Amino acid sequence: MTLKNKVFIGSLWSFIGNVSFQLSGLVIFIILSRILSPVDFGTAALAIVFVELTNTITRYGLVEVVVRNKNNLNLENSVFFSTILIGIVSASFFIIASPYLEVLFEAPGLAISLQLLSIVPVIQALSTVPEGLLKRDFKFKELAIRLLLSSLFSGAVAIYFAYASYGFYSLIIQKILSIFLSLLLVWKAISWRPVLSFSVTGILNTLKQGQPILLSSLVGQGIFRFVELIIGFFLGVVALGYFKIAGKLLDVIVQFTIRPIVDVSFSAFANLQSDSNELEACFTKFITTTALFALPIFVGGFVIGDEMVYLVFGDKWSESGVIFSILCLSGFSASLNYFFAPLCHATHNSHIPFRLRIVEFIVVIALVSVFSQYSIYHVAYSNVVTATILSLGMLLILKKKFCFSINVVIKALLPSIVSSLMMGGLLYIVLYLFFTDPTPTLKVTLSVLIGCSIYFLIYKVIFPERVQEILNNLKNLKG
Repeated sequence: MTLKNKVFIGSLWSFIGNVSFQLSGLVIFIILSRILSPVDFGTAALAIVFVELTNTITRYGLVEVVVRNKNNLNLENSVFFSTILIGIVSASFFIIASPYLEVLFEAPGLAISLQLLSIVPVIQALSTVPEGLLKRDFKFKELAIRLLLSSLFSGAVAIYFAYASYGFYSLIIQKILSIFLSLLLVWKAISWRPVLSFSVTGILNTLKQGQPILLSSLVGQGIFRFVELIIGFFLGVVALGYFKIAGKLLDVIVQFTIRPIVDVSFSAFANLQSDSNELEACFTKFITTTALFALPIFVGGFVIGDEMVYLVFGDKWSESGVIFSILCLSGFSASLNYFFAPLCHATHNSHIPFRLRIVEFIVVIALVSVFSQYSIYHVAYSNVVTATILSLGMLLILKKKFCFSINVVIKALLPSIVSSLMMGGLLYIVLYLFFTDPTPTLKVTLSVLIGCSIYFLIYKVIFPERVQEILNNLKNLKG
């Protein structure tokens, strides 16, 4: 099989796996949210935050090291024992520190959660080499199957324990089962086995290779994880639970409106990197196309956020509805922000998003630390402020580094922004003047029907020339 065919088939299976995982995960998440309380979700989320940060350290960027080094048995062996060592140290940390962390965060149940989850870093360590080997050999089918099966089985078990009144333990069990099943499936898919032969020098050299990747991953993961830690510390696990629910619904919008196009943008940018004019035109088309579909959804989410959360997750998550509405304001920056990193990576400017991530990390932590002194709603607003600041910074970098015209970029987004804002205003007037007390189901249904009609009517009337241009862009993306 040629490299082109491997890339195509691998991308297809990766897409299938991610979509299946997202859909199954969303259904399971909705069911669990209707059974468990905000305290349960917040306690489990706080424990899992620590584990996710530790998992990034445990893997140490070594999955990527395995992928880019072919037929190097010594390296694979060194990676295996390096990650095992880090995993054991991480597990020991959780066992020892968990009682103190429970007292520090004033979160009953956090200690036992962390002690149960202490096995996770070791399991993640054991899966590092197999996952790298599968990715290196383009065996994304096996990875996709692993992702889906582990999600479905662990989710079903979690739902059973939730119905049996096990509370946050059901979420902890789901996490452990999911990773353990993934481990079994990836080891079954490879023939490589470790040998009891390694050197300290080899391990140190291996860790040195993974260090740059680790730092980049830590900054990216840290932005989200530290926000959750700060919320848990200052506002408590209940507020964290509300924030997680709102963030989940926002992530669903991103995954199904922006992410599918972002995933193919890297290849397009890479092919056009030598032609700045074509590169600018391609970037503009990508953000225009995603803004066309994503922006009205974000504006609609701002208008009927309460009803959307009520309909999907239930009335006990009403606080999450307000948070979700606020977070939807960051949607105005999303189309630009999500395509910036692929553009930089494809043009050999990976240092730019890395430095920007560091700035983002500092800004986010500072703002969230200040705003969390007031309420969870202020924290949500701080996320919107951060996204806006980043967008302004990205526009300046696009102009200075890539010689893109800011006017062209803004002009490309303007029709979707204007149409979405007008739609939001008219939708609000229609709903609150003519439908004063509908059920959440009826209100969401009416909003979708009325909002879509208003949006596309405004777009077609005010920007008729852009409608045909968007249709041509979609045809090009399909090709």
